[in-house]
Amino acid sequence: MDFLSALPECLLTAILSRLSPRDVCCSAATGKELRSVAESDAVWERFLPSDHGEIGLAYDPVAFSTKKQLYDRLTEMVLYDGERRFKIDKASGKKRVMLEARELAITWGSVPEYWEWIRLPRTRSSEVPEPPEERLFDLKGKIEARLLSPETTYVAYLIFKTWASSGFLGRAKTCVRFAGKKGDGYETTNIVNLEPPKSSHLRKRTEGWMEIALGEFFIGKGDNGEVEIRLMEVEQ
Repeated sequence: MDFLSALPECLLTAILSRLSPRDVCCSAATGKELRSVAESDAVWERFLPSDHGEIGLAYDPVAFSTKKQLYDRLTEMVLYDGERRFKIDKASGKKRVMLEARELAITWGSVPEYWEWIRLPRTRSSEVPEPPEERLFDLKGKIEARLLSPETTYVAYLIFKTWASSGFLGRAKTCVRFAGKKGDGYETTNIVNLEPPKSSHLRKRTEGWMEIALGEFFIGKGDNGEVEIRLMEVEQ
């Protein structure tokens, strides 16, 4: 620790800024020589997304006095534009975005005879759609690449509840497509089973919710295109 205390603060800041948020927190616990630098705004500014001011304050104000406090607050889900929820991964600082159900494009989703929008207790979404029993479902969500972290591989998940009389069962096709503004892009597809316990694709969450991975995609540095995630029921 004598060696570290002899280093100039600007050099310590540069060293810590190259570590992960988790490693910086660990280094702060090693002694007072590093703690003040490890908790400084200069270090934690690097871990915050470049648009943290817009995201953290635009819709759901976040109170903070230091950049580390802001980072800690943004590791909790924040509603930032009235429709999307945002958080950063505590260990890596990468951005995560949750699309509200109302933001999805659902075939016949606005027709009450086909889809019913209901309210469920203890959910982040104000409303969730209940699919019809005898209609094929087709759901689509979109997000701009600029809202995500660059140089990062993402996995798109669908979170849902199901029951015996639900129309949200059986086999479905997933499609993840990235369309770049320069005409480049790619598409991946897969067939999944939405019916527990037969499906190996599903993972249980709390309070009866399930999640299923729809596919992965990569956001490169400077990507300004759009990611489209789609789930379509396959006729049995």
